[in-house]
This record gives sequence, C-alpha cells and structure tokens, in this order.
Amino acid sequence: MKKPSFWVLSILITLFFAVFQSMTGPTYPLRIKADVAGKTMSFRLARSCETGKGCLVLKAKGSDDIRGSIFWRRYRTADVWESMGFSCYGGSCGAKIPSQPAAGKVEYYAEINTPSGPVRLGRANAVARFKGAVPGYILIPHIILMFLFMLFSVRIFISAVSGLAPIRHSVPANVAFLLLGGFLFGPLTQYYAFGRAWTGFPFGYDLTDNKTLLMLVFWLIALLATLKARSARFWLVAAFAVTAAVYFVPHSMFGSELDYDTGGVVTGGLR
Repeated sequence: MKKPSFWVLSILITLFFAVFQSMTGPTYPLRIKADVAGKTMSFRLARSCETGKGCLVLKAKGSDDIRGSIFWRRYRTADVWESMGFSCYGGSCGAKIPSQPAAGKVEYYAEINTPSGPVRLGRANAVARFKGAVPGYILIPHIILMFLFMLFSVRIFISAVSGLAPIRHSVPANVAFLLLGGFLFGPLTQYYAFGRAWTGFPFGYDLTDNKTLLMLVFWLIALLATLKARSARFWLVAAFAVTAAVYFVPHSMFGSELDYDTGGVVTGGLR
C-alpha cells in the first residue's frame, strides 16, 4: 500500500471515530418515533442546552398539526414537576424549558395529544445539561487540534504495524496536537462551558479529562521511545490502542454536573 493510501485510510478511520464520538454519549439528542393519529412521526429531544436562554427541547418531523405538553423538573431534586403546553410549527415545537446555571441539568418528558388521548414520547425521562457559550476562537482550534491528533495517531499506527518508520516529526507533532488541543484549548472550552478548567485527576473524576491525561502518558512514552529508537514500534501501537479505546468511550460521560443543594459543580456524574 502506497503512502497516499495510508493517508486516505487514516482520514476514513478518523472520520469514523469523529462520527462515533458525536453520535454517542449523554448529550446527543434522543430520536424517538411515535404513532400520532395513525401516522408515524419522528421527534428529537434535546440533551444539551445553552445557559442564559430558554431551551427548545423538542423538534418534530412529519406534521405541523401537533399539540402536547412538556413536563420538567431540575435533575436529582425533589422538585414538583412543572408543565406547559406547546404546539409545533415548521418542525419546531414551542416546548421551552427555562434556563439553568452552567452544568445544571433538568429531566423532562413530552406528551403528544391524539384523538385517543396523550401519547408519551419514550419510556424514560430525557436529561438535558446546560452549558455556557464557548467562543469560536477557542472551540474551533480545540476541535481541529483533536481531529489532527487522531488523524496522526491513526497514520502513525498504520506505519508501525506495516513495519515502516514513523514519518519524521510525526510523533512530536502528535504530542503537540494533544497538548494544545487537550490541555490548552480543552480546559478553556470547559471553563467557558461549565466554569471549571480541569476536573480530572487529581481534582475530580471527569472522564473526558482523565481520558485525555491517559492518552498523554502513553504518547509521551511513545515519543521517548521514538527519540531513543528503542522498542518504538511497541509503544506506538500501545499508544494508539489506548487512544482508540478512549475514543470508543462516549463523549461527555461522567462530566460536570451542578449540585442544586450546594450550588457546587460535581464531576463524575452518571449522566
């Protein structure tokens, strides 16, 4: 296989991981189908909202002639359920939950009115987490750098298992991508979103932060092995194996969560 083919394969694998990360985890919208007056309709329930403004948690596809009610309360509290009616137009339903502080969560469910009575969308309650707005000049570099990190990780792995030496400077560059994307722009992104820059070891149990730290440890070992030219292939493969395992864990699990009783942000939450 020629080197250009290596890059094409690396891009395809990286895109697979990117799509997997975006479509899994507790912040990806829930997609539910329900029978409304004999017609199957698709609904999307939001699980991530921006603080400072109400969150439109429900979108519908298939018809505008829909009415129903949304029921919500703050997550992990004994609050009384609140409700409000809504109608749908242009695929957007006026089911708006009031804004919550950063890392605050609400649980909610929706019911659609039908001639035979209300129909609940889904069996379990949806949980939506609120986050602060992250400036584009911070979020975009974070995304690009982490994409480049995964791309180079895959390319280095393919070279290693093919018995080829890594492209010159590829391992140092990959470590630089991880340091900038995961330890500079990553904490800045989290600070704007949830008010805390680092909530992993040794300060907390945030899974995303701890996964990033684990990847750095193995890539630093791989970098050292590459510079010394001692058993570099083993450590390069090991570093990629850890990276792949990390990326197979859904994004944002065990993330920041506001404790409504104390007003503090707890890390390592279940959702």
